[in-house]
Amino acid sequence: MKMQIVSCPHCGTYLLHDTAECHACGHVLNERAQAQSKSRLLPTDNAVSDDMGECPNCHEHCRTGLVRCWSCGTFLRSDIEEAYRKKQANSRREVEHIDLPILEASFVTEEDSFQKRDSTIDSLVAEFPYSTENTTDDDDDFDLASGAAFGEAVDEEFEVADELRFALESNESQEAEEPETFRLQVTEEESLPVIEASVPAVLSESSLPPIQTEVEAPPIRGIDAPPVRAIEEPPPSPQEIEAAAAEDLLKIAADEQKDIQQVRKTIRSKDTFIVFCPQGCRIRVKERHRGKSGKCPRCQCDFVVPKKPVPKKSDTDAAAPEPVAVSRYKKWLSDIRLHTVDPTKLRIKADSLLNECQPVDLGFSEEDLLIVTLLVGKFGANPKKFPPLRTAMIEHFFKQGTVEQLTAAAKKVLKKEILNQLSMAQPAPVGTESLFADIPVFGTNRIAVKLPKTPDSPLPQYLSFCLSEFRAFVEGLQTVCGLEGFGSNTEIPLTDDYLTRKCALSSAPIKELTKLNYYQKDPGFKLEVTGWKCAGCGIYISEAARAEAKLGGANGKAIAKAKCPKCTKKYGDQPLYQIAGSDVEKPVESSEPEPAMA
Repeated sequence: MKMQIVSCPHCGTYLLHDTAECHACGHVLNERAQAQSKSRLLPTDNAVSDDMGECPNCHEHCRTGLVRCWSCGTFLRSDIEEAYRKKQANSRREVEHIDLPILEASFVTEEDSFQKRDSTIDSLVAEFPYSTENTTDDDDDFDLASGAAFGEAVDEEFEVADELRFALESNESQEAEEPETFRLQVTEEESLPVIEASVPAVLSESSLPPIQTEVEAPPIRGIDAPPVRAIEEPPPSPQEIEAAAAEDLLKIAADEQKDIQQVRKTIRSKDTFIVFCPQGCRIRVKERHRGKSGKCPRCQCDFVVPKKPVPKKSDTDAAAPEPVAVSRYKKWLSDIRLHTVDPTKLRIKADSLLNECQPVDLGFSEEDLLIVTLLVGKFGANPKKFPPLRTAMIEHFFKQGTVEQLTAAAKKVLKKEILNQLSMAQPAPVGTESLFADIPVFGTNRIAVKLPKTPDSPLPQYLSFCLSEFRAFVEGLQTVCGLEGFGSNTEIPLTDDYLTRKCALSSAPIKELTKLNYYQKDPGFKLEVTGWKCAGCGIYISEAARAEAKLGGANGKAIAKAKCPKCTKKYGDQPLYQIAGSDVEKPVESSEPEPAMA
């Protein structure tokens, strides 16, 4: 459906082409559509219309109960408007305006300082608290006569270090016309001119101040001096900043190098030692370099690292060798399945008892066979908990511990006298009837051995093995317990037997492992393909010849659909195997006639 934009003919507002009424000015564009829209009422229209009001200011429709109009913001509730006005009036506060005096910035320049230094004598004298007026008796000041004059003093010196001091000298032998002089001088730091005053000799004794033995220093009035301005150093240049940064980086690198050298010294391996080359260079070598030759990294001369000296044993050490710890149990088998079978709940079905078992460890000694349950649980559960328990058990017997002192979940001892009661349950011995009707209830291509009955086990118990585990079990019974020939009366391959086939393409011999089903179910054996047998004519082709002829592809995955070079039928998937890495010296000759190529 196409959508079109039109404009309202009354106000020019852009609208969709199917709009019945303009939403801006209310102009009716389609009266029929407007009538239809008004005739359609929703179930909630009446409830909404009853709940709507009109704004007294902009006449917009608003819901009743609103505080303000959503369009113009006018208050719709008079009580809330009155409270708002009161709160707004009370919140207004008058701001007090305080006229602050205008402070002009003042400062003393160097020019002002020079003007102050060159000031007149009259102005300088006026600054000191000494007046020509008569003073009271309490005042220790003195008065100058009207004819006093000032000048520079050349002969006498008057020094003031921390405070101003005054001295008055009188000479009765001098003439009355000759004036008596005194001088006022300040320190070099204040840099004030030297002032000399002339006092006439006609002054009477009454007008002079009394002479005191201890002269009190008059109070010193501060002299206006230019303020001390801090010397602003210029900002550092980019070259100085870069040099400072480079110096900091160099210091950091030196500290890091020092730390690295310290760490290297601390973590240096203890299995190193120092040797010297023929030129006397000091070389550090490791213990594993003993007896080897090398070149000095400095002078490049050859040197030989001496062998570690063998300490000579004394006669006492040779006479008393250290005792060797010997365990009672010579051989151990771990993670063997122990099945406790309840005949009332037994199901004669393949693999029905495969996982109904407990993991146990078997210990072989010259006196008995020990069956230990280290941890109760389903077979294959908690594999990480077994190694520490197994190690503790073996160490217990190395320390000449007894079975009674062994800590384990369950343990069972089969004496050597009753080991002859061990019997094969799966597969059954040749010429005997199977207890389970030849159905592999303990697992396909697995081997089961029935244990002798003991007072502590009312239900029959069985041990099940794969081929490699059963061979180790038979070897332990034979070499440790002295029980020979166990399992030889069954079809179980106690040794690896091969048949020799002849390749139809290259005439090379092909080894074929017999009783392959026991090997394929055993994770302890790794098999490799040696050749292929045709499903139609029965000829044999070695794996090397097949790869050379690219029969079934480069990797042989399509050999089942490949054509046989003799009968031209589908070759089929019948591989021949041998144990990986095995070297058969005397293979068994094949008794079957091999078909020849046409």
